[in-house]
Amino acid sequence: MTKLSIAALFGSVLVLAGCSAAPAPLSESSAPPEVPQVPHPLNVRKYEQDPCALLPQAAEVFGAVRNRKITGNVAPVCSWNDRENSSLAVGLVPGQGGLATVYGNRSSTGYFEPAPSIDGYPAVYTNVLDNRSDGGCQVAVGVRSDETFTSSVILFPRSPSYADPCAVALKAATAVVATLRASS
Repeated sequence: MTKLSIAALFGSVLVLAGCSAAPAPLSESSAPPEVPQVPHPLNVRKYEQDPCALLPQAAEVFGAVRNRKITGNVAPVCSWNDRENSSLAVGLVPGQGGLATVYGNRSSTGYFEPAPSIDGYPAVYTNVLDNRSDGGCQVAVGVRSDETFTSSVILFPRSPSYADPCAVALKAATAVVATLRASS
């Protein structure tokens, strides 16, 4: 994996976290009016330090053969690789303003597009770099008014899903929401 693809995969934490490259987290009251509300907040605390438990079905969803927990800027991230070394990363982004911050930071991203809601939970495709034509995609999903999680993929050209990486990111995000709902 190149340094550029690693930066694209994990770079969104800077945008979502409101670090030095982006404005501070927004509160719900200062959120742009178009920010969708989270209808039924999910209990995510037990997964904030154990993101690999968010996707126990990684082999079925992504064809994962190995995973590792990575220290993120805000909270740990779990990264899975398939046999071709394409990667999927999932992590919660606690205490950073939730979707209000994601929407507030959209002008500093490479792309920002609404995604289909996942079982009623609002989602957007967004990342600091637009690498979708190169097998990369990220979706941010609101699970609480102050918290999101991201599902990011970097697929290599030999991946059968290379032309539609957002479908893979969305499929993984859907599985994560199912895990969270089952434990809430």
